[in-house]
Amino acid sequence: MSDFTDVILLFSYLEDAVLEDIVSLDTFNAGLGSGSLKRVSGDQQLGRWGGSLQGAECHVAAGTFNHLNPEKLRRTLRALPWKCPHAVQLLLHNENDALFGVWMLLDGAWTEVTLPRTVRHEASGHLRRTDCPDDEYE
Repeated sequence: MSDFTDVILLFSYLEDAVLEDIVSLDTFNAGLGSGSLKRVSGDQQLGRWGGSLQGAECHVAAGTFNHLNPEKLRRTLRALPWKCPHAVQLLLHNENDALFGVWMLLDGAWTEVTLPRTVRHEASGHLRRTDCPDDEYE
């Protein structure tokens, strides 16, 4: 049975060295499940993306994992040599979530940012909107 999670990682364009660590990460041996993170913010340093002729002002890495261990992913990413850890945002969307959860590195620890009108289901851990019908995402 599958259990897919989409991952988007946003961080400063000053983090070229960390970007290389991220895209070369052996996710299987790190125990993160099957999948990988790929750079999507341009093919060159300060590469163009999104149709703009301007250079990107951030790095974006993204991927989809099957059976991701989100806590191991956060630990692995936290251990990277960030220059600007306060500028790192991690977006996680499990196939059973209604929307992406947003995590930030605050004082060296991952903290989930509380989004308006959302609640994380205590038993399943899935993120739900409080203003949508319960069965909309089932």
